[in-house]
Amino acid sequence: MSEGAGPQPIARWRIIASLSLIAQVVILLALKSALEEGSWFVGSVSATVEEGPLQLAGVSVNLSIDMQNEQDDVSLEFFGPLRLSNWQSERDDRAILSEQEAQEHDENLNETLDAPSPDTIKSTTFTLINVGIGLSALLIVVLCFDLRKQASQSWLTICRRFASFGAFANILAVLLLILFVLPGSWLASIAGNPQDFSNSRENEAFLAHAEFHTETSLSVDGYLLEFEASGYDIGMVRPANRSAVEAEPPMPDTPDAESYILLSGEMRTDTPPYVSEMVYYWFVLWVLIPFALLIQQRTAIDVQLAPLKMYE
Repeated sequence: MSEGAGPQPIARWRIIASLSLIAQVVILLALKSALEEGSWFVGSVSATVEEGPLQLAGVSVNLSIDMQNEQDDVSLEFFGPLRLSNWQSERDDRAILSEQEAQEHDENLNETLDAPSPDTIKSTTFTLINVGIGLSALLIVVLCFDLRKQASQSWLTICRRFASFGAFANILAVLLLILFVLPGSWLASIAGNPQDFSNSRENEAFLAHAEFHTETSLSVDGYLLEFEASGYDIGMVRPANRSAVEAEPPMPDTPDAESYILLSGEMRTDTPPYVSEMVYYWFVLWVLIPFALLIQQRTAIDVQLAPLKMYE
Protein backbone atom coordinates (compact mmCIF):
# COMPACT_ATOMS: atom_id res chain seq x y z
CA MET A 1 0.00 0.00 0.00
CA SER A 2 1.33 3.43 -0.83
CA GLU A 3 1.05 6.48 1.39
CA GLY A 4 -1.06 9.47 0.26
CA ALA A 5 0.74 12.28 -1.48
CA GLY A 6 -0.77 14.98 0.75
CA PRO A 7 0.40 15.76 4.29
CA GLN A 8 -0.95 13.54 7.05
CA PRO A 9 -3.25 15.15 9.64
CA ILE A 10 -1.86 15.93 13.06
CA ALA A 11 -2.51 13.05 15.46
CA ARG A 12 -5.53 13.82 17.63
CA TRP A 13 -3.82 12.74 20.85
CA ARG A 14 -1.04 15.27 20.21
CA ILE A 15 -3.58 18.09 19.92
CA ILE A 16 -5.21 17.08 23.20
CA ALA A 17 -1.81 16.75 24.87
CA SER A 18 -0.72 20.17 23.68
CA LEU A 19 -3.88 21.82 24.99
CA SER A 20 -3.46 20.02 28.32
CA LEU A 21 0.15 21.18 28.62
CA ILE A 22 -0.84 24.77 27.88
CA ALA A 23 -3.48 24.46 30.61
CA GLN A 24 -0.80 23.14 32.99
CA VAL A 25 1.38 26.19 32.40
CA VAL A 26 -1.55 28.58 32.86
CA ILE A 27 -2.67 26.91 36.10
CA LEU A 28 0.85 26.84 37.53
CA LEU A 29 1.33 30.53 36.75
CA ALA A 30 -2.00 31.27 38.44
CA LEU A 31 -1.02 29.19 41.49
CA LYS A 32 2.30 31.00 41.76
CA SER A 33 0.59 34.39 41.55
CA ALA A 34 -2.00 33.37 44.17
CA LEU A 35 0.69 32.14 46.57
CA GLU A 36 2.56 35.43 46.18
CA GLU A 37 -0.54 37.51 46.92
CA GLY A 38 -2.84 35.36 49.05
CA SER A 39 -2.91 33.23 52.17
CA TRP A 40 -1.20 29.84 52.06
CA PHE A 41 -3.34 28.45 54.86
CA VAL A 42 -5.30 29.53 57.92
CA GLY A 43 -5.16 27.46 61.06
CA SER A 44 -5.43 27.31 64.82
CA VAL A 45 -4.03 25.47 67.80
CA SER A 46 -5.84 25.07 71.09
CA ALA A 47 -4.68 23.23 74.20
CA THR A 48 -6.16 22.82 77.67
CA VAL A 49 -4.53 21.54 80.84
CA GLU A 50 -6.92 18.83 82.04
CA GLU A 51 -4.77 17.94 85.04
CA GLY A 52 -1.74 19.78 86.33
CA PRO A 53 0.38 20.81 89.32
CA LEU A 54 -0.64 23.66 91.60
CA GLN A 55 -3.77 25.28 90.11
CA LEU A 56 -2.76 24.79 86.49
CA ALA A 57 -5.78 22.59 85.61
CA GLY A 58 -8.25 24.42 83.39
CA VAL A 59 -5.77 26.83 81.81
CA SER A 60 -6.27 27.06 78.02
CA VAL A 61 -4.00 28.35 75.28
CA ASN A 62 -5.28 29.36 71.83
CA LEU A 63 -3.03 30.16 68.89
CA SER A 64 -4.33 31.48 65.58
CA ILE A 65 -2.33 31.30 62.37
CA ASP A 66 -2.65 33.25 59.15
CA MET A 67 0.02 32.72 56.48
CA GLN A 68 -0.79 35.94 54.65
CA ASN A 69 1.63 37.15 52.01
CA GLU A 70 5.22 37.00 53.21
CA GLN A 71 4.56 37.43 56.92
CA ASP A 72 3.15 35.14 59.57
CA ASP A 73 0.62 36.81 61.84
CA VAL A 74 0.26 35.26 65.28
CA SER A 75 -2.41 35.93 67.88
CA LEU A 76 -1.75 34.29 71.23
CA GLU A 77 -4.30 34.44 74.00
CA PHE A 78 -3.83 33.02 77.51
CA PHE A 79 -6.55 32.25 80.00
CA GLY A 80 -5.47 32.08 83.64
CA PRO A 81 -2.22 34.09 83.40
CA LEU A 82 -1.87 34.30 87.19
CA ARG A 83 -1.96 30.52 87.57
CA LEU A 84 0.56 30.13 84.75
CA SER A 85 2.84 32.67 86.39
CA ASN A 86 2.55 30.91 89.75
CA TRP A 87 3.39 27.56 88.16
CA GLN A 88 6.41 28.96 86.33
CA SER A 89 7.71 30.71 89.46
CA GLU A 90 7.50 27.48 91.41
CA ARG A 91 9.44 25.63 88.73
CA ASP A 92 12.07 28.36 88.66
CA ASP A 93 12.56 28.06 92.42
CA ARG A 94 13.47 24.38 92.19
CA ALA A 95 16.90 23.10 91.28
CA ILE A 96 17.84 23.01 87.60
CA LEU A 97 18.93 19.85 85.84
CA SER A 98 22.45 18.56 86.28
CA GLU A 99 24.91 19.36 83.50
CA GLN A 100 24.76 15.77 82.23
CA GLU A 101 20.95 15.70 82.28
CA ALA A 102 20.80 19.03 80.44
CA GLN A 103 23.22 17.79 77.78
CA GLU A 104 21.19 14.61 77.19
CA HIS A 105 18.01 16.68 77.01
CA ASP A 106 19.58 19.06 74.49
CA GLU A 107 20.65 16.18 72.25
CA ASN A 108 17.24 14.51 72.34
CA LEU A 109 15.42 17.78 71.66
CA ASN A 110 17.59 18.71 68.71
CA GLU A 111 17.28 15.22 67.28
CA THR A 112 13.49 15.03 67.43
CA LEU A 113 12.30 18.61 66.77
CA ASP A 114 14.74 20.17 64.34
CA ALA A 115 12.97 21.00 61.06
CA PRO A 116 13.34 23.26 58.00
CA SER A 117 12.01 26.77 58.44
CA PRO A 118 8.76 27.94 56.78
CA ASP A 119 10.72 30.38 54.59
CA THR A 120 12.85 27.49 53.30
CA ILE A 121 9.76 25.45 52.47
CA LYS A 122 8.07 28.40 50.76
CA SER A 123 11.17 29.07 48.70
CA THR A 124 11.36 25.39 47.74
CA THR A 125 7.69 25.45 46.75
CA PHE A 126 8.22 28.36 44.35
CA THR A 127 11.27 26.61 42.89
CA LEU A 128 9.28 23.43 42.26
CA ILE A 129 6.46 25.41 40.63
CA ASN A 130 8.99 26.98 38.25
CA VAL A 131 10.38 23.50 37.53
CA GLY A 132 6.84 22.31 36.78
CA ILE A 133 6.34 25.15 34.32
CA GLY A 134 9.63 24.25 32.66
CA LEU A 135 8.69 20.57 32.37
CA SER A 136 5.36 21.44 30.76
CA ALA A 137 7.13 23.73 28.27
CA LEU A 138 9.67 20.97 27.52
CA LEU A 139 6.87 18.51 26.82
CA ILE A 140 5.27 20.98 24.40
CA VAL A 141 8.57 21.22 22.52
CA VAL A 142 8.94 17.42 22.43
CA LEU A 143 5.42 17.11 21.03
CA CYS A 144 6.34 19.43 18.17
CA PHE A 145 8.56 16.66 16.77
CA ASP A 146 6.75 14.12 14.59
CA LEU A 147 3.50 16.07 14.86
CA ARG A 148 1.83 14.08 12.09
CA LYS A 149 2.76 10.65 13.43
CA GLN A 150 0.92 8.54 15.94
CA ALA A 151 4.22 7.28 17.41
CA SER A 152 7.43 9.28 17.85
CA GLN A 153 10.95 8.02 17.57
CA SER A 154 12.03 5.85 20.50
CA TRP A 155 14.28 8.44 22.11
CA LEU A 156 11.55 11.09 21.89
CA THR A 157 9.01 8.75 23.44
CA ILE A 158 11.35 7.92 26.32
CA CYS A 159 12.15 11.61 26.86
CA ARG A 160 8.46 12.53 26.83
CA ARG A 161 7.49 9.85 29.31
CA PHE A 162 10.29 10.67 31.73
CA ALA A 163 9.40 14.36 31.58
CA SER A 164 5.72 13.54 32.09
CA PHE A 165 6.46 11.42 35.15
CA GLY A 166 8.76 14.14 36.48
CA ALA A 167 6.00 16.74 36.09
CA PHE A 168 3.54 14.44 37.89
CA ALA A 169 5.91 13.90 40.83
CA ASN A 170 6.97 17.56 40.92
CA ILE A 171 3.44 18.94 41.34
CA LEU A 172 2.61 16.22 43.87
CA ALA A 173 5.59 17.43 45.91
CA VAL A 174 4.29 21.02 45.65
CA LEU A 175 0.90 19.98 47.02
CA LEU A 176 2.43 18.00 49.89
CA LEU A 177 4.63 20.96 50.84
CA ILE A 178 1.70 23.39 50.90
CA LEU A 179 -0.90 21.13 52.51
CA PHE A 180 1.15 19.36 55.19
CA VAL A 181 4.84 20.22 55.45
CA LEU A 182 4.49 24.00 55.65
CA PRO A 183 1.82 24.02 58.40
CA GLY A 184 3.87 21.57 60.46
CA SER A 185 7.07 23.56 60.04
CA TRP A 186 5.35 26.83 60.89
CA LEU A 187 3.85 25.38 64.07
CA ALA A 188 7.23 23.96 65.07
CA SER A 189 8.80 27.40 64.65
CA ILE A 190 6.06 28.94 66.81
CA ALA A 191 6.74 26.37 69.54
CA GLY A 192 10.32 27.63 69.58
CA ASN A 193 13.54 26.97 67.76
CA PRO A 194 14.94 23.77 69.33
CA GLN A 195 18.51 25.00 68.96
CA ASP A 196 17.78 28.26 70.80
CA PHE A 197 15.60 26.57 73.39
CA SER A 198 18.20 23.96 74.29
CA ASN A 199 20.96 26.54 74.71
CA SER A 200 19.31 27.68 77.94
CA ARG A 201 20.96 25.99 80.92
CA GLU A 202 17.90 26.78 83.04
CA ASN A 203 15.58 24.69 80.90
CA GLU A 204 13.71 22.06 82.89
CA ALA A 205 10.91 21.30 80.44
CA PHE A 206 10.68 17.60 79.87
CA LEU A 207 8.32 14.87 81.02
CA ALA A 208 9.04 11.52 82.63
CA HIS A 209 6.87 8.56 81.53
CA ALA A 210 5.40 10.71 78.79
CA GLU A 211 2.49 9.45 76.71
CA PHE A 212 1.26 11.05 73.52
CA HIS A 213 -1.91 10.05 71.67
CA THR A 214 -3.14 11.57 68.42
CA GLU A 215 -6.01 11.21 65.98
CA THR A 216 -5.51 12.68 62.54
CA SER A 217 -7.95 13.64 59.80
CA LEU A 218 -6.57 14.65 56.40
CA SER A 219 -8.40 16.06 53.39
CA VAL A 220 -7.82 18.53 50.58
CA ASP A 221 -9.77 21.09 52.62
CA GLY A 222 -7.53 20.96 55.66
CA TYR A 223 -5.72 19.06 58.37
CA LEU A 224 -6.98 18.17 61.84
CA LEU A 225 -4.80 16.70 64.58
CA GLU A 226 -6.36 15.96 67.96
CA PHE A 227 -3.79 15.20 70.63
CA GLU A 228 -3.42 14.28 74.28
CA ALA A 229 -0.08 14.47 76.09
CA SER A 230 0.69 13.47 79.66
CA GLY A 231 3.63 12.79 81.97
CA TYR A 232 5.40 13.87 85.12
CA ASP A 233 6.91 17.35 84.87
CA ILE A 234 10.52 16.88 85.96
CA GLY A 235 10.77 20.60 86.60
CA MET A 236 8.27 20.17 89.44
CA VAL A 237 10.11 17.26 91.06
CA ARG A 238 12.75 18.07 93.66
CA PRO A 239 16.30 16.95 92.76
CA ALA A 240 16.49 14.27 95.46
CA ASN A 241 13.49 12.44 93.99
CA ARG A 242 14.13 12.85 90.28
CA SER A 243 15.97 9.58 89.75
CA ALA A 244 13.15 7.66 91.45
CA VAL A 245 10.46 9.43 89.37
CA GLU A 246 12.37 8.79 86.14
CA ALA A 247 12.67 5.11 87.07
CA GLU A 248 9.05 4.55 88.09
CA PRO A 249 5.90 6.69 88.25
CA PRO A 250 5.35 8.01 91.79
CA MET A 251 2.64 6.56 93.98
CA PRO A 252 -0.67 8.45 94.11
CA ASP A 253 -1.13 11.02 96.88
CA THR A 254 2.62 11.56 97.21
CA PRO A 255 4.18 15.01 96.70
CA ASP A 256 5.90 13.89 93.48
CA ALA A 257 2.58 12.68 92.02
CA GLU A 258 1.46 16.31 91.96
CA SER A 259 3.91 16.90 89.09
CA TYR A 260 1.62 14.93 86.74
CA ILE A 261 0.28 17.02 83.87
CA LEU A 262 -2.26 16.15 81.18
CA LEU A 263 -2.95 18.34 78.16
CA SER A 264 -5.46 17.87 75.37
CA GLY A 265 -6.17 19.94 72.31
CA GLU A 266 -6.21 20.11 68.55
CA MET A 267 -4.34 21.59 65.64
CA ARG A 268 -6.39 22.60 62.61
CA THR A 269 -5.50 24.09 59.24
CA ASP A 270 -7.98 25.32 56.62
CA THR A 271 -6.78 25.17 53.04
CA PRO A 272 -7.62 28.11 50.74
CA PRO A 273 -10.03 27.19 47.90
CA TYR A 274 -7.43 27.79 45.19
CA VAL A 275 -5.09 25.21 46.74
CA SER A 276 -7.92 22.68 47.11
CA GLU A 277 -8.83 23.21 43.46
CA MET A 278 -5.19 22.64 42.52
CA VAL A 279 -5.46 19.08 43.83
CA TYR A 280 -8.25 18.34 41.34
CA TYR A 281 -6.39 20.09 38.51
CA TRP A 282 -3.35 17.95 39.29
CA PHE A 283 -5.36 14.75 39.20
CA VAL A 284 -7.00 15.60 35.87
CA LEU A 285 -4.13 17.30 33.99
CA TRP A 286 -1.12 15.48 35.43
CA VAL A 287 -2.60 12.01 36.08
CA LEU A 288 -5.87 11.24 34.29
CA ILE A 289 -5.27 12.86 30.88
CA PRO A 290 -1.66 11.59 30.44
CA PHE A 291 -2.79 8.06 31.33
CA ALA A 292 -5.76 8.26 28.95
CA LEU A 293 -3.54 9.57 26.14
CA LEU A 294 -1.06 6.76 26.73
CA ILE A 295 -3.87 4.20 26.31
CA GLN A 296 -5.30 6.04 23.29
CA GLN A 297 -1.89 6.23 21.62
CA ARG A 298 -1.31 2.53 22.12
CA THR A 299 -4.76 1.74 20.72
CA ALA A 300 -4.19 3.96 17.67
CA ILE A 301 -0.92 2.16 16.88
CA ASP A 302 -2.60 -1.24 17.17
CA VAL A 303 -5.32 -0.13 14.76
CA GLN A 304 -2.72 0.94 12.20
CA LEU A 305 -0.94 -2.41 12.52
CA ALA A 306 -4.15 -4.42 12.11
CA PRO A 307 -4.14 -4.43 8.25
CA LEU A 308 -0.56 -5.70 8.26
CA LYS A 309 -1.51 -8.64 10.47
CA MET A 310 -4.03 -9.76 7.82
CA TYR A 311 -1.15 -10.52 5.42
CA GLU A 312 0.83 -12.60 7.90
